[in-house]
Amino acid sequence: MSCNSCPPFGGYKFPSCFQRYGGVSNKKNPGNVQTLHSLAHNVMPKFYDGVELDYYHRLAPNKFISAAWVLSHVRAAGFRFGGLYTFRVLDDFMLTPTIVGDIHPTTLAANLNILYYPFKPLRLEAVLQKPGEDVPVETQYTIEWTRPSDTWAANFYNVRNENGRCTLSVMRSITQHWAIGGELLLEWNEPKNLMTDLAFAARYSHHHYSFAATASRQGLDVSYWQRIHPQIQMANLLAWNRSTRKTIATICYQWNFWNCAVHGMIDSDALVGFMWTKYLSYIPIQMGFSVVMSLPTDRFAFGMRFVLDPSGLRRGD
Repeated sequence: MSCNSCPPFGGYKFPSCFQRYGGVSNKKNPGNVQTLHSLAHNVMPKFYDGVELDYYHRLAPNKFISAAWVLSHVRAAGFRFGGLYTFRVLDDFMLTPTIVGDIHPTTLAANLNILYYPFKPLRLEAVLQKPGEDVPVETQYTIEWTRPSDTWAANFYNVRNENGRCTLSVMRSITQHWAIGGELLLEWNEPKNLMTDLAFAARYSHHHYSFAATASRQGLDVSYWQRIHPQIQMANLLAWNRSTRKTIATICYQWNFWNCAVHGMIDSDALVGFMWTKYLSYIPIQMGFSVVMSLPTDRFAFGMRFVLDPSGLRRGD
């Protein structure tokens, strides 16, 4: 990652783009296993389907309201409104939980996300999704402990007596460039039927490139990210599934211009995608469109998105 855009630290001789932790360590925090391939995934286009209109308005530094209207054949269509609220913030530190949510007024389908840092290294997060139908609420709970050289995380997905899934993971930096970790998966469909699986993760990274791999009995995931120019990033991803014996390789890129960004991708199934986003200079609107085409089937999907943001919160996304 280039550090040319980082603001200077007044009066401190400290490298840019680093976060300070208590104690002494010459290793950087490696993040968690879930975000191991995040650099490569961020380069891939985020395809839209149909038309999406979003509105964000900041009421205070710690709260804003949002509204969205979606017209789509794939995602849930209709109007939603919600927002973000933090009860108390001191010098950009959240002293109370942050609540993010939205609701569909017709079906009453809702999303709720609660994020809280009771201590700087400890992250507690809860994600709740209530479908429009009369079905149980989808839940996800996260407990994460971050130290200067390692991260410990526990994720619980729809944990109930009858069924559920849980992952326990650790990621640790062993040198300035190497990080290794592992994840234990626990899954049950009835109280006495417990299935386990173990995955291993590793990453070798520099400031302008990163290689990551995850391996388990179920398959293999490999990613490579590189910044080949201050404005151009490229990524290669490879995924192999043991049960289906299927392998998918993907090449994607991101090209940032002074007022817009272009993403593109192509994979081994001859799926080609393109995304373009731009934040208008004189109007607080971020606009974008995407198209994805399947060359073997001659089918494509096209989408557009407009984000009205008078406060500038989404600028540069």
